[in-house]
Amino acid sequence: MLSAGDSLRKIGQTMPISVLLVDDNALFREGIAEILQKDGRFDVVGQASRGDEAVAAAARLQPNLILIDLQMPGMTGTEAIRRMRAHDPQVPIGVLTMFETQDHIRESLGAGASGYLAKDATPTDLCEAAVALAAGTRDLVAVPEPSASPARAGTSPTLAMLSPRELEVLRALATDAGNEAIARQLGISGKTLRNHIRSTYRKLGIYDRAQAVIVAIREGLVEVTPPRRT
Repeated sequence: MLSAGDSLRKIGQTMPISVLLVDDNALFREGIAEILQKDGRFDVVGQASRGDEAVAAAARLQPNLILIDLQMPGMTGTEAIRRMRAHDPQVPIGVLTMFETQDHIRESLGAGASGYLAKDATPTDLCEAAVALAAGTRDLVAVPEPSASPARAGTSPTLAMLSPRELEVLRALATDAGNEAIARQLGISGKTLRNHIRSTYRKLGIYDRAQAVIVAIREGLVEVTPPRRT
C-alpha cells in the first residue's frame, strides 16, 4: 500500500492535494477549508476537532497533507502527530500556529511535524506554504532525519551566511529565553540584539522566531528528540 507521501509523488500535478484539517475552532477550520478549496490545488477530504479524531481520520482517509493545531481538548496535537507519523512515516504534517512557544515547536518537530504554517498568513501565502509542505520541499519546513548528525556551525551553506554573533543569536532564539535575557547572556544591549535579529532574519529569508527555531533545529544548532517508534 502506498503511503500518503508516496501517493502525492505519484499523482504529481494531475490531481488535487487531499487535505485533512484538524482544529477545535470550527469557524477557523471552515475558513481554512474554503481558502484551500477556492485555490483549486486542494481537496479538503476531512476535518476533525480533536486529536483522537484526527488519528482515526488520517488512517481512514490517507490524505496527502495534514494540517493540525496543537492546542485541542483531549489528546494534544503533538501526541496526535506522533501517532499519525507512526502510522505513515511519509505523510507531510503541517502545524497551524499563532503563538507557540519554543518548547511546543521542538516537541512537535520531534513528534514528526514537517513544518509550520502561520494562522494569520494571507490566503496566497497559506496555499503556497501548504503546496511546499505537500511536495516535501526541504527548506524552512524541513526537519532533519532522526539519524542525521547535527551540523557543526559554519559547515552548512545556510550557517556560513551568518556571522559568529548571528550564530549565537540564532542558537539563543531557539530557547525560551526572552530578548532581555538573551541580550544579558550575550553581553549586548537590547537595541544591538534587535539589530542582530533583523540581520539574521534577513540573511535566512525568515520573518519570525518560530521559523528561526526551525532553522536552528534543521541545521543542528539545537537538539530535537526523534519521534518514538511504535
